[in-house]
Amino acid sequence: MQESTKTAYRKLCSYFFTHYMKGKELTSQRIMGRLEELSPTFSIAYFRRLKNAIAFDLTERGYSEAAQSILKLVNPVTAPGSPMRQKAKRPKAKYFSDEDFAAITAHLLDKQHHEEWAALTLVKYTGARPAELKKMTIKDGIIVILGAKKSHAGTRGADRLLAVEDAGSLSIIEACLMILSQSDKSIDAIRHRLREEGVRLWSRRSAVPTLYSMRHQVGSDLKASGQDARTVAYIMGHQSTNSVSVYGDRRRGNASAIKVSPAQDAQLDSIRDKVKPAGKHRFEAMIYRPDLSGPNQKR
Repeated sequence: MQESTKTAYRKLCSYFFTHYMKGKELTSQRIMGRLEELSPTFSIAYFRRLKNAIAFDLTERGYSEAAQSILKLVNPVTAPGSPMRQKAKRPKAKYFSDEDFAAITAHLLDKQHHEEWAALTLVKYTGARPAELKKMTIKDGIIVILGAKKSHAGTRGADRLLAVEDAGSLSIIEACLMILSQSDKSIDAIRHRLREEGVRLWSRRSAVPTLYSMRHQVGSDLKASGQDARTVAYIMGHQSTNSVSVYGDRRRGNASAIKVSPAQDAQLDSIRDKVKPAGKHRFEAMIYRPDLSGPNQKR
């Protein structure tokens, strides 16, 4: 387990104990009871992450049996036959217009939320994942991004080297990195603050743009620029061109917004090309045309 994950688990566990177990005896049974009670208010992913965080914390404190009990706890919402409804997913904006960017950045700077401004600007200029921002560096004018996404084998991949189009953009990126490097704020805290300020700014919107939205916008901008799928995948930190279709809509893109490109030493040949699963259409035909005696017969 990475140190960053351990730190995040400790903070998450501390928050749970402080806000949800206040005044209650911290036994495994009471903790599980509270988790079950709160399960309808948590997303499935958050419930699972919180359970893992508590188990990790208990293990660190020497309560391994209690930790195992927590891990075995089944979410009442997803239990077979459960009448409980899953918490509705929060709607997400998948684009970030230039007008919205100008509005939110002006608001953030006015409120002295410099870390949030820096994080949002970095994603806009580089397309990086929020989890990659704190470890981003610049060496000899080249942006070095350590990929936060892991491969199926568990190894980190999608590291990239990006060249910056102009000196002005490079200067802005350097300023953003300096702000984040000098701050103790976690990316999660920055993410939450950015969303809160977005809600204040656009109170009538069902979905306010976030760091997630900006990454999607960069995908749209890259597609609008007409660059090949492998280049788009590299800049976005994907290990395969299969992922290119997930991010961005060419129709919402602005090619002039792209300020980076793969550096000279970038290894684009490490990006796997999109491969269509063998036999997919034949299998679908057998599913949706059950009246056929064989996949090659016609009606």
